[in-house]
Order: sequence, then structure tokens, then C-alpha cells
Amino acid sequence: MEYCLLEKQKEIFGPKGSHMSKLKKNLGYQTIYQILNTCIPLITSPYLARVLGAEKQGVFSYTQSIINYFTLFAMLGVENYGTRTIANCGDDREKRSKSFWNIYFFQMCCTLLSIGIYVVYLTRICSQNVYIAFLQIFYLLGSLVDINWLFFGVEKFKTTVSRNMIIRISSVVLILSTVRKPSDLWIYTLIMAGSTFLSNIILWFFASKEVDVKAIRTVSKKEVVKHIKPNLVLFVPLMAMSVYHIMDKTMLGLLSTYKQVGYYYNADKIINIPIGILIGIGTVMLPRMTALNSNGLINEAKKLFLLSIELIVAVSSAMACGIFAISVEFTPLFFGSGYDECIRVIMMLSPILVIKGLSLVVRMQYLIPNQKEKIFIESVFWGAGINLIVNLLLIVRLGALGAAIGTMAAELVSCFWQYKKINKYISCSSVIYKSMVYVLFGVVMIIVVRIVARIFCGGIVALVFEILTGVVVYSLLCIGYWKLTKNKILSVIKLRR
Repeated sequence: MEYCLLEKQKEIFGPKGSHMSKLKKNLGYQTIYQILNTCIPLITSPYLARVLGAEKQGVFSYTQSIINYFTLFAMLGVENYGTRTIANCGDDREKRSKSFWNIYFFQMCCTLLSIGIYVVYLTRICSQNVYIAFLQIFYLLGSLVDINWLFFGVEKFKTTVSRNMIIRISSVVLILSTVRKPSDLWIYTLIMAGSTFLSNIILWFFASKEVDVKAIRTVSKKEVVKHIKPNLVLFVPLMAMSVYHIMDKTMLGLLSTYKQVGYYYNADKIINIPIGILIGIGTVMLPRMTALNSNGLINEAKKLFLLSIELIVAVSSAMACGIFAISVEFTPLFFGSGYDECIRVIMMLSPILVIKGLSLVVRMQYLIPNQKEKIFIESVFWGAGINLIVNLLLIVRLGALGAAIGTMAAELVSCFWQYKKINKYISCSSVIYKSMVYVLFGVVMIIVVRIVARIFCGGIVALVFEILTGVVVYSLLCIGYWKLTKNKILSVIKLRR
């Protein structure tokens, strides 16, 4: 039995160690791209905060929140469902090609319908900032040609990362060279939405390496319809999630002012920088966990899942506590004057990184690969309900801070529900409790950083010393703990074959 499992593992992943090497490479590609994603907002956000101002950024954020509903409907659950389906095809090119074209035709039909409904919204319902809302349609056109899921499924992350890096860098150059005043909001919107469309359409030039064009003949109504139900299963929680992600900005625009939307938009942007890294880890792990589970390597999948929980908590605790610790000095230096209200919002949102990290691990590495989306749907509806209630109670009085409190409450409830439900399938309570040591390390880091802040009394020099101190303190605590306990995370960090 053991021999058969070993042979099957070799068949799936190749020679011993090659699958881990490939996983490390994919993590490396995603890490490089997420580092770039981290650096870009650090360049553009302070520039845009000063050039466009909070109100114009609020207009962009509000109109973007509206288009996001339509892009959600356009893609349904295709990104995760497509990745999982392509991963399950393995090296069978014929099966992969057939699955790809049928799923894509399903995606195309949904997107065209979504575009039609959005045009009706623009012409019949939208009464303010119509021009900006019209330019946002490029996000929908991007969904029409989005086949990222194909490359995620075959674990060709280098292709997507290389393309995204070129497009992102080009976008930054265009923003810095063409957006000069508040009235240039339309240029900024066109660059942001247009780059998404361009980024997605470029992937089609590489698709023929993974699927056969002639397999388009296999597309049939029966095959396309077959993908509706599993996509809807994944779409329902995604739509519900929008209630406490996209809806925050929508409700702020309706119940408060565009300026409050701008404050929340900027604070949320800072929090989303590290969230991108956490999502990147989950994106890389999804096809690997799917392959392990579909081929009966349950113990391998369990070990990887439990290790991922600890790794995510270690990374997210550093990010959350680091952002919390430096927010007082960082915000005025980064955004300029007039953004002091962002400080409280950033502080309130920062713990979400740890909670969100835990949720992403269980969703991307357990629920989706094991087709237990029902648990995810339940958790999201609980979270969405809490978020909606808190937003209605607090946004009118507290504005952006009220929306942040609502998001925090929603993420906490959703995460708790997921782990409570999966506990009967896989016990992860012990590893979560064990991982809380990283939160403790983060609190120690906050205390030390705030002491440094008092010594230097603000300014860029103080901020630099705060960051360096935080990195050193947290790193030393983690490394000491890993060596003392002979933790397996050390073997993940050391990229040895």
C-alpha cells in the first residue's frame, strides 16, 4: 500500500523533491509579484492622495465598488472553479482543453449578460459621475478575456507574474506622468481599468501552449450547462463576501460623504497591500492541495494544510502588528495633511490581516480542494449579516471608522464559523493555539516600536527606525522560537532542494 502511494506521488509530482521545488518556485514568483504590488501603492498612493484628494479618490472608489458587483456576476465562481477543474485534469491535455473551452464559454455568456445590464445601469439609473462610471466598463471587458485560472490550474505562475509585472510597472509610469490634478480622475480611471483589460488579453497569446484551439469544437450546450451549478456554489459566497468588502464603500457613498469613502479607500488600500501576499500564498497552494486530495494523498495534504496555518499566522501577525505600530507616524507622512482620520481606520483594520489569513488558508487549502464550499457559504452569510447590521448602525455616526468596525466584526464571525465547522473533519485547534505565539511576538514588537517612536518624536527618521526596530525584534523572536522548537517553517524558508 505504501509503495503504491509513493508511486502515485511520483506520477503526480515527478521525481522526489521536484514537486516541492516547483512549489517553492511558484511561491517565489508569487512573492516577487506581491512585493511589486506592495511597492506600487507605496509609490502611487501618496502621489494620488495629494494630486486627486480624498473626495476624487472617493468618487473612483464608489464607482469601482459598483462595477465590482458586475464583474462578480461576470466571473461567478470561475476563477476558483476553473483552477480546480484544470488542476484535476493533470497532464491530460485533451481533457484539459475540453474543460477549458466549455468553462470559458460559460464565463463569456455571463460576462456579456453582465455588460448588457451595466449599460442599462449607466443609461437609466446612474445620475452622478457617469463618465467615470462608463470608463470603469474596461474592468468588465477584462473579465470577458480573463483566463488566469487556466495558468493557475497548470501551475504556470511565471507566465502570469511576468505579464502582470510589466503591465503594473507601465501603469505606474502612466499615472505619474499623466495624472496631475483633480480633473485628471478620468485618466486615472482609464489607466486602472484599461490595464486590467490589457493584462488579461495578453494571456491568450500563451494559451495555445496549454490547450488545443481545435478543442473549441467540443463546446456544447450540455457541457456548458454542466458547469452552472458548481460555479453558482462558489458564486454565492463570493457575492455575499461583497457585502462586507465592496458594500462598505457603496454604503459609505450612500450614507456618508465621498470624503469618508476616500478615507476608507486609502486605509483599506494600505491593509490590502499585505493581504495580496496572503492571497498569493493561497493561490499557489490551491492547485497543489487539489492534486493531493484528488489522488488520495490525504496525509500529505493534511500536513501541508497545518503547516500553512502556522506560516500564515506568522506572516500576517508581523504585518498586522507592524502596520498598527507605525500608523501614527506613517499616515501623515504617506498621505499628506488632511488624512489624520485614516489613522484610526488603519488601526481598526490591521487585525483583519491575521483573521483574513486564517480564513484564506481554510478556504483555499481545505474547503475548495475538498469541495466543501457549503461551509464557506454559511460563514460568509453570517459575516455578511453582521457587517450589514453594524454598517447600518455605525456608518452614519462614525463614517469610515464605522465601516472598519463592521468589516472587523464580519471577518471574525466568518473565520470562527469556518474553523468550527471543519473541526469534525480535521483537528486544527492545537496548531491555531500554538500559532498565537506569533500574535504575542507582534504585541511585543508594537510595545518596542512605540517606545522608539517616543524617543524620536515623529518624522521620516523616526518612521525608518520604527520599521527597522520592528523587523529586527519580530525576526529575532521568531527565529529563536523556531530553533528552540525545531520548527518545520525553517525548512520552508530555506529554499534548499
